[in-house]
Amino acid sequence: MSLFLARAGLLSQAAILPPSVDIGTSVTLDTSRRPTGYTLSNANQTAINTSGGANYLRWVPATRAILPLDGRRYWEVACAPGGAAQFDGFFGLVSAAQLGEWNAGTTPAIRGSIGWRGTGGLWSNPSTTVQQRVTGLPTIGAGDVLMFIFDPAMGQIWLGKNGIWHSDPVTGSPVFAAALSPAFYPYIHGRNIGDGGTLRSLPSQFSYPIPQGCRALGHREPALTVLEAAAFWEIGWDQPLSTADASLWIEQGGASAMTIADTSLYIERGSGAAGISILEAALYIELETS
Repeated sequence: MSLFLARAGLLSQAAILPPSVDIGTSVTLDTSRRPTGYTLSNANQTAINTSGGANYLRWVPATRAILPLDGRRYWEVACAPGGAAQFDGFFGLVSAAQLGEWNAGTTPAIRGSIGWRGTGGLWSNPSTTVQQRVTGLPTIGAGDVLMFIFDPAMGQIWLGKNGIWHSDPVTGSPVFAAALSPAFYPYIHGRNIGDGGTLRSLPSQFSYPIPQGCRALGHREPALTVLEAAAFWEIGWDQPLSTADASLWIEQGGASAMTIADTSLYIERGSGAAGISILEAALYIELETS
């Protein structure tokens, strides 16, 4: 009997629970889209309105977008401690269609964008006319920590403040579902002088735990990791060498994107065959619906 067996297991898997260490890089605010009136600090993660004037409608988007296949993303905004007890500005996401308006003096809650306003409402509209869509949200003020979860494939957003979710992101319905966009950008808006905040995008920066089924905003999938690689070589006395088994597993979970769950190829040369024969080649593709 003769046997050659080579097997490698490769895994790229989005775990249900996030890792305890940062995988990825912090998301910064876009210095090329900083309107006059804002001061950026803290490695370009903090934006404060220092001279914009009352009812200032310009805002600073993040450099990195949330894309439709990114899965649910979690981030926080630590509101500026020197601002008002109740802000009048917006925090949320701007759509790809609205991104170019950062310095135009228009609200960051139109063209499919989402804005949680400091007065306790959520504003959004696919058109260019701003519209309040949800009332009764917590108000926003100096020193508050805002919590966001966004599902870009569905346009759904969950909101929380100081550790308390308005709707549970694991079991509850989203606060709102916006029009879909090829990209969404978190942003900071200070409508009055002293307002603004810090974008937090990695677990080490967060005040509160990432809910189940979410990734940090700054998370990036690592390169494929070889968890196990083993080779077995056996030479018998009565058979030629044969490849008995070669298997490859690639899996990506935690998101709605299609993943390759299992790929297997078996090649064996039998004692009565004239050459190598493929006994089995199987490809399984699984798409999670929840």
